[in-house]
Amino acid sequence: MRAALALALIAGAQASAQTAAPAPAPAGGIERGRALVADRTQSLCLLCHALTAQGDPNQGNLAPPLALSAARLTRDGLLERIADMRRFNPATVMPPFRSTDGLRDVAPAWAGRPALTEQQLDDIVAYLGSLATP
Repeated sequence: MRAALALALIAGAQASAQTAAPAPAPAGGIERGRALVADRTQSLCLLCHALTAQGDPNQGNLAPPLALSAARLTRDGLLERIADMRRFNPATVMPPFRSTDGLRDVAPAWAGRPALTEQQLDDIVAYLGSLATP
């Protein structure tokens, strides 16, 4: 009788484990974000931005330094601007990394696809947040 009860409990636990929701995506990773910001083929951040106000000859100077932006904006503020800066400045040259609306001259391989995934956006925001802390 006890063996049957134990088997029933084990079977129930296995069934519930199989139907459980998948684990949530990991929170933003600072190291993954650092790699994405530095990647000139994917995020393109350093083509226009420098990391710090001191600048770097191998980084951009067209847009505000990333550390300064991170220091003045909340996590959500950073995320919204990276996702689609057009919401704040319709004339911006910054690409909308989450949105696919209103884009022109998109390569067929990227048509209808955002430039970055939600995880990548979270990773970049985590990294930028680390720049804002002393």
